Amino acid sequence: MIDDRIIARIAELFYIHNISQYEIADKFNFSKAKVCRLIKEAKKRKIIEFQIKNVDKRPIELEQKFEKIFKLKEAIIFYNSDINNCEEEVIFREIGKIGSDYIHRIIGNNLNFALTWGKTLYYVIKNLKVDKKYNVNVFSTIGSVSLTETSYQNVNLAQMLAERVGGTCYPIYLPLILENSELKESLMQENVINKVIGDTSKIDYYFTSLGTISKNSRMYTLGGFNLDFFNSLISKKIVGEIGLNFYDINGNFIKAGLEDRTVNLSVDEIRKIKNKIVIAFGDEKVDAISGFLKTKIADVLITDSKTAEKVLEKA
Repeated sequence: MIDDRIIARIAELFYIHNISQYEIADKFNFSKAKVCRLIKEAKKRKIIEFQIKNVDKRPIELEQKFEKIFKLKEAIIFYNSDINNCEEEVIFREIGKIGSDYIHRIIGNNLNFALTWGKTLYYVIKNLKVDKKYNVNVFSTIGSVSLTETSYQNVNLAQMLAERVGGTCYPIYLPLILENSELKESLMQENVINKVIGDTSKIDYYFTSLGTISKNSRMYTLGGFNLDFFNSLISKKIVGEIGLNFYDINGNFIKAGLEDRTVNLSVDEIRKIKNKIVIAFGDEKVDAISGFLKTKIADVLITDSKTAEKVLEKA
């Protein structure tokens, strides 16, 4: 069953913003017939009467502005601009629900999923509930950091997603950073994505958060980066990373010195993926989100309105 918040958004786009059913169908990856049925369902469920009940108070204008400025297929923004002192865990849960709704909307048989790691993705998968099992592949894309909380590791998230939807998981049981480039070259010859489906262009959906270059980031606080390496990133004006590919505020990818030893997807491999979904929020992520949107890699952004407003200030 389609969630009320999705039906409300479709109804609002159609009735308030005059978006055609064809455009809505393309945006949500639905058929036009399904969009038509959902608009009727909105009336049946009394989501709309003489006005649309704003189920989750979504800032449509802000979403459309992001889609236009950053050439996104879709921006999905949780509205929290009028909430003072909102606890971070509350936002994690709400962003997690929105992310899981997105997966529920697009999931189908014979799809290939890939993902990175982190607490945000953990909440997305934790909230995911499907009414049937699907024949999908779920790929790890990055090695593990032994000091990171186990629940947030890439291999565990991939297994968790596969279990939730009934798919097959292809894990990577390797450390994130290897001792030398020769070892990486030897191990990556058995790249699981290339082995199973050919190359990353066959991946349908790639879910990722963004890492920050901050002394509060997990990679620093848990010992993934030492102080000298962290300072070298700062000196290069690096503001964020995606799957340990580093970039600056202008969206330029910067060599950090780990590339030949890191178990991850390269930027070129990520670009080939059909749909790249970025899920990130918070004051410390503003520069990371701003810089990454300028790379023009992201297709979908899921965030909250307070973060979104600050990102727009840097656009």
